[in-house]
Amino acid sequence: MESFGLIDPDQAAMLMDAQDSGVFANRLLEIAQSIAGVEELFAYRVFASDQGDRPPEILVSLSALDDADERADAYAQRFHRSDPTVAVRLSTVPGNGFVCRVPTETIGRGEYRKLCFERPRFAEKICFGWQRADHALIISFYRKVGEPEPDMARLGALAQLAITGLARQSRQPRALLLEIELRLARAHPNLTLREREVCARTLAGETARDISERLSLSVGTVLTYRQRAYQKLGCNKSNDLLAAVIA
Repeated sequence: MESFGLIDPDQAAMLMDAQDSGVFANRLLEIAQSIAGVEELFAYRVFASDQGDRPPEILVSLSALDDADERADAYAQRFHRSDPTVAVRLSTVPGNGFVCRVPTETIGRGEYRKLCFERPRFAEKICFGWQRADHALIISFYRKVGEPEPDMARLGALAQLAITGLARQSRQPRALLLEIELRLARAHPNLTLREREVCARTLAGETARDISERLSLSVGTVLTYRQRAYQKLGCNKSNDLLAAVIA
């Protein structure tokens, strides 16, 4: 019996009812695993006005495998311009969606292919996006080797839900966080993307528990990122971060 692109309405309702990005990401991955053999998902926003001074803004990064944060950071910092999805996105008229399937063997940049596809044994990633005049939202589903052909209609329906949920969450005030992250990137390029995110949210008054829920990380991982950032910045406590931002 064909599904005709339908998603279990109870699962869809639970996904859309998620109030924070951590719960949202976990529910999204669970559904994607069940319908398409997806082991990792990655969602981000890229702004039309960016001229290389800011990487894509990571919205969701979650995986059933290890080292997902390393892959997300490497993509945002080094590989996103080598992604075949870029050409599809740039050719899409604002106010329209797009889909792009990227098999592992089509990735031309060897370092990108090895780290983000071959090492975790992904057969392909399937990207869905919505292009607006000023930015685009993209969700990528990474499928493991050996899985049968996915039901693209159902995966597309799930992507629609995911992008809708991401758009809803992105309406929350983020300007301050983005400004702090950009200042840190300019003043301290040795910080990784995750370290900047954790520092920015710390300055915004979020606790380690808050940050873990927002970024889909464990509290221990948040503390590790924070400690690494402190060491690089020569800080001993959160109050010292402000000087690093205005340096």
